[in-house]
Amino acid sequence: MRFLSRSVQRFRRLQWKLTLFYILTTMVVLIVLEMAGILIMFGIAKYNVRQTLAYEVGVVAQNVGSNFTGPFINRNRLNEALRDWRLENGTEFQGFSAVVDPEGQLIAVAGEDWAEAGGFGAGLPAIVQRHIRSALALEPGSIPLMNTSTYEEKGTIYIVAPIVSAKEIKGALVVKAGQVRTSANNLWEFIPKAFQFFGFSIIAFFIGAAIVGLAFGIVTSRSLVRRLRRILTSADRWSQGDFTTFVDDPSGDELGRLAQRLNQMAKQLQHLLRTRQDLAALDERNRLARELHDSVKQQMFAVSIWVNTAKTLIGQDEHAARSHLVEAEKLIRQTQQELRALIHQLRPVALEGKNLAHALEDYVKVWQEQTGIAAEVEAPGGQQQVSPLIEEAFFRITQEALANIARHSQASAMKLSLACGETVTLSIRDNGCGFDVRLADRQGVGLSSMRERVQALGGHIDIRSEKGHGTTIVVRCKQTELQAV
Repeated sequence: MRFLSRSVQRFRRLQWKLTLFYILTTMVVLIVLEMAGILIMFGIAKYNVRQTLAYEVGVVAQNVGSNFTGPFINRNRLNEALRDWRLENGTEFQGFSAVVDPEGQLIAVAGEDWAEAGGFGAGLPAIVQRHIRSALALEPGSIPLMNTSTYEEKGTIYIVAPIVSAKEIKGALVVKAGQVRTSANNLWEFIPKAFQFFGFSIIAFFIGAAIVGLAFGIVTSRSLVRRLRRILTSADRWSQGDFTTFVDDPSGDELGRLAQRLNQMAKQLQHLLRTRQDLAALDERNRLARELHDSVKQQMFAVSIWVNTAKTLIGQDEHAARSHLVEAEKLIRQTQQELRALIHQLRPVALEGKNLAHALEDYVKVWQEQTGIAAEVEAPGGQQQVSPLIEEAFFRITQEALANIARHSQASAMKLSLACGETVTLSIRDNGCGFDVRLADRQGVGLSSMRERVQALGGHIDIRSEKGHGTTIVVRCKQTELQAV
């Protein structure tokens, strides 16, 4: 069973499918040619009834010669031969078959209208009578093989053949035939004989077709399959994100042009991925620049003011100078926390060996310690697999949303919910002061960045907020949509 299963699996391959196709095609073509040859021969035989009948009469004349033994004639066998030769050869006609002796006397006859000949010869055309006399006057040594004389008049065929026995003219066979039907022009009788005649050639054709088709199929299909495997190998590498591999096929046929277009597509995808990575890096640098500008830069500016003021008060008001340095120290500690948070944001989730739910829980925990805002995380189904693109985007959106809550919302509590499945849903809700979403000037760069990230994944983001009633951000993205991204 294993051998049979392996054989079936092998014949499912393209190489063996092509080989079998070549063999079957060759056999079918040869069969069609053989049938066409048989039909052509049938047509030729049908339109050459006169020659076919003359050949048969010549054969009969040779056979009936054995009935003449010396001066005696076996008339019974002679009559039987004249009566049966048409049945044996599958020939039907209206007329007679007659044998005359060297003196032109009728000695045997078979047929329906032989009596019309009168004293045999009177009713025959003059040219036929002349053929009879010529056949009886032949020299035994000068008689060619299958010698016959044929004459046709008004659709009736007259055939005369000499009868030779022991190199001696014993008489002549005269045949009058009208409305001739032979096995040659009878399709149903001709086909079995033709197949019998061509049987060995058909077998030889089949064997030759199998050998030629097998050799041609193996040689041709191996080259084709080898080229297709190169394309499949490159396609597998492309599916893994490696677009540095190209199909090596310099030929100019259809497969070669397909390989060139696939290579061009791989180059375009490689360029697109590089551009996308560059844009992502640029977007991240812009976000970090905003973070540093809005927090660390302002805080360091304030620290410089407190330190400069303290310097001017040294030696004049030690207490005031110390209080200014204490405030500067607080701002420095706050700046350190801000820098620690930014450094934490720079670490990609994938490098931490965590899924999205665990990464968000750890980040919210650190964020809560830094801001003092109560935080709650719900992540049912967080162990389910999530696309890395969604993980990266949702993590960055969470960072942006929590940064806005810490800076602008004046909230005392925040709740984050994550649901993972075919559709990944992220919800962030706070109890802060809220804002008017309809006012474009309040939709800063942070909200725009959120929308761009979600749109790049083919997802949807919903931002709901009212003054005094907090803000809710809901992000949804189907993992199947990433196939089109």
